[in-house]
Amino acid sequence: VLTWILRDSLIGNSKTVMLAALSPAAVNFQETLSTLRFANQAKLIKTKAVRNEDPTARIVRELQEEIFQLKEKIAYLESAGTGAAERE
Repeated sequence: VLTWILRDSLIGNSKTVMLAALSPAAVNFQETLSTLRFANQAKLIKTKAVRNEDPTARIVRELQEEIFQLKEKIAYLESAGTGAAERE
């Protein structure tokens, strides 16, 4: 239940540190065991960071990358075409 309550803090684009406080006293055995179980469940949570960027800026960046790749292809094809013309 606690993991579900804290899910917004445990996921997303931030790093979260968890500190589990344990007690060596026998009287606190159940609480220590519960803490260790929770820490283990929290440890199993996997997150994937996502870049926070404006959708318009993302589209512009992707189009600029595509333009760069197309220019490289054009330059390669032009250089390959020049070599073929010289051989004839």
